[in-house]
Amino acid sequence: MIRIFRVNSGSCGACDLEIIATVEATPELAWAVSPAEADALLLTGPITAAARATVLGLLREYGERIPVVAVGRCAIDGAPFGRGGVAAHPDLKIAVRIQGCPVAPKTIVAAVRTALERQREGIQ
Repeated sequence: MIRIFRVNSGSCGACDLEIIATVEATPELAWAVSPAEADALLLTGPITAAARATVLGLLREYGERIPVVAVGRCAIDGAPFGRGGVAAHPDLKIAVRIQGCPVAPKTIVAAVRTALERQREGIQ
């Protein structure tokens, strides 16, 4: 069982809904109750000013131990909201970036598998 913890950093909610649908429909995925219990962190949203300190602290702390997957275009570079996302924070360790707005459930599952495989191989 792969435990997922979702981090919304100010998204519109579309990628969050796709993640929820994916976890609920995929037997190998389950929700983690906290980042400390997760196998992977899934980030949505452009990392807004209101969420920045909390989200960056969380990603820096847990991103060293478990893979972080940037889900959707705004999580990657802030589009269409402007600049932002993980591109504005090159010090963050991001295992996989998933393009799309919103992303497809099968893409989320594949990205999580890839992130975990890279972690096992020591690639991030």
